[in-house]
Amino acid sequence: MDTIPVIRNGNIEDLQSLAETLSDSFLTDPIMNWVIPRPDLYTDFFRLIIRDIYLIKGIAHYEDNGRGASLWLPPGETFEIPLRLSLIGLIARLIATKGFAPVKNIRQQGDFFSRYHPKEPHYYLQFIGARQAHQGCGVGSALLKHGTRICDEEQMPAYLESSNSLNVPLYQRHGFEVIHEGAIPNGGPTAWFMWREPQK
Repeated sequence: MDTIPVIRNGNIEDLQSLAETLSDSFLTDPIMNWVIPRPDLYTDFFRLIIRDIYLIKGIAHYEDNGRGASLWLPPGETFEIPLRLSLIGLIARLIATKGFAPVKNIRQQGDFFSRYHPKEPHYYLQFIGARQAHQGCGVGSALLKHGTRICDEEQMPAYLESSNSLNVPLYQRHGFEVIHEGAIPNGGPTAWFMWREPQK
């Protein structure tokens, strides 16, 4: 029987566990599979962005038993991966087996998401997921409650892009509303752009 999820802030000691947890949770994600069609690279990708972005200027929330995690950017912060050897190596490994199509897809996805990203200050929930074996057990809800509580305390809106239609009702139960829906151009998957006003 699954225990009640306990959410806490992740730290550098959790880096590998955070990366493995999110990698597992995104194994079948439509957009992730489209932009990085090599699931064996997901752990390296998440380790890179958690280390270089979220543990420095963002927020990493971690379920204490390693069943789920979420990554937020506070108002005013942007998703920019420093150009380091680890990033270059990751891209090189992707191109070596899949050619340049994924690089084109990454650019198209980035341009498409930027088109609808709100300009006003907000908390940005960029990644959230539960491990495959623990989906539907309340881990995602616990992570959402933990993150949106911060938004409500600061009376700050929140924003996310859902890459899976099955997750939209979950986000709606936590106060998010769909403000746009559309497919990434040139054959990409559909995304749902969602906004949440702070609650008193």
